[in-house]
Amino acid sequence: MFTIRGLLHTAILGLFAMAVFAAPVTAADDAASIISYRLKVMSAVGAHMGSIGAVLKGEVSFSGHVADHARALQAASMMTADIFPPGSGDGETRAKAEIWQKWADFEKAVKTFQDATGKLVEAADSGDMAAVGAAMGNLGQSCGGCHKPFRKPKG
Repeated sequence: MFTIRGLLHTAILGLFAMAVFAAPVTAADDAASIISYRLKVMSAVGAHMGSIGAVLKGEVSFSGHVADHARALQAASMMTADIFPPGSGDGETRAKAEIWQKWADFEKAVKTFQDATGKLVEAADSGDMAAVGAAMGNLGQSCGGCHKPFRKPKG
């Protein structure tokens, strides 16, 4: 049987849980946090590409992982435009102002990246490592097509 005290206890616990778990979702995104997040996403892109490269070079025999890495790259490609919101170009970032000044060109470069990851997924799903290698080459070109106009050099 439900008691007033039991219902009140449940309501308080529910409100507490909502406050605890909702806090990260409602936290304001400042430029430094966005830049930090963006760097993590881009580092993951590099790690997945490096992992596929290690398989293709024969450094490891985990060819069964290639399709999963390809899908992770495709997922990251779908996040790319989102992680460059206006106001996130100031601070410890290599992002050039051209991203926001030439947003349509940036979106085109992101679309090329997305298309390249889609083709990589198709190649990886086929199991044909030669096709994966060719798709990785195209993916690398798509990365350069964004990095050259929109990313500052190191140092």
